[in-house]
Amino acid sequence: MELPDDTLIRRLPRHLKMSELRVFVAVLEHRSFRKAAAVLHLTQPAVTKAIAGLEAMLGVHLFDRASHGVVPTAHGLTFAPRALAIFDELRRAAQDLALVTRGERGTLRVGILPMPAIPFLPVAVRQLADARPNIFVTVVEARETELMERLHKRDIEVAILRLALIDPGDDMRVDRLFDERLCVVAAREHRLAARPRLTWAQLLRERWVMPPADCFFYEHVLRTLDRAGLQMPSHVIEAFSIHVQFGMVLHAGMLSFGMRSQVEFAPGKEFLVRLPFELASPESLVAAVSLRSHAPSPLAKQLVEHIRGLAGTTQSREVTTARPQVD
Repeated sequence: MELPDDTLIRRLPRHLKMSELRVFVAVLEHRSFRKAAAVLHLTQPAVTKAIAGLEAMLGVHLFDRASHGVVPTAHGLTFAPRALAIFDELRRAAQDLALVTRGERGTLRVGILPMPAIPFLPVAVRQLADARPNIFVTVVEARETELMERLHKRDIEVAILRLALIDPGDDMRVDRLFDERLCVVAAREHRLAARPRLTWAQLLRERWVMPPADCFFYEHVLRTLDRAGLQMPSHVIEAFSIHVQFGMVLHAGMLSFGMRSQVEFAPGKEFLVRLPFELASPESLVAAVSLRSHAPSPLAKQLVEHIRGLAGTTQSREVTTARPQVD
């Protein structure tokens, strides 16, 4: 009945039946075909057949008859720890899957524009980590086009983007987070910060820090001003980094364009102010963008809900079109 070792090694992964393994564990535990059948809600002949099938596949006898049931053979005792380990690992797998399903464990890779371009993300990630201490989150900072490429490559699961600046495409799922408007920001101690009203001419006389001309945000500002018939400011500093832009606003007395979320969530927000000049800019949709072909993970869903909670928009809604409005 014995099979060559190499034959068994090849056969075992392909032909081992979980139903037979389950019967083996029950017989091993109860030392009786009859008791195992009762526990498994099977007939005794079905148990006998399952053990015979397992023995035929392994090429060894697993149990010997005894006066009050059966006892495992030397082969049965050798096989037993491995069989028990399989079911133990399956139980652990089920527990791990349940934790991931509830979002209590797992990893999440999220893409974002350079911080604090969309600065509420650190607050949302902190809330997520506080509620789920066993998770691991990777934040990838990149420009809009690179984030879209990373989504297609599945290097990140979700990207937080302003749709006024990018066209995700029809293969992307676009979930609305909130809307915000373009504004002019200054340091709270800036001499214009206390003015109740300002004209564009007054703002043009100030020093500005701006993003580079090849940046999507620059194009958004340019379209907004052009539609309103307003002149583009002459800027002293050009910097892609939002950290540098905000540093120039806070410490060099310059003006800059920003969004509502920057004023409300950015580090040092208590030192910033939105100047009282309304730009004729449509609301810009901020959305969570992900591949439509892949369902979002529980962690991604929870992060999105934390962001909605911060913005006060708790209703989940997928945007039916990924096409941004052209200014």
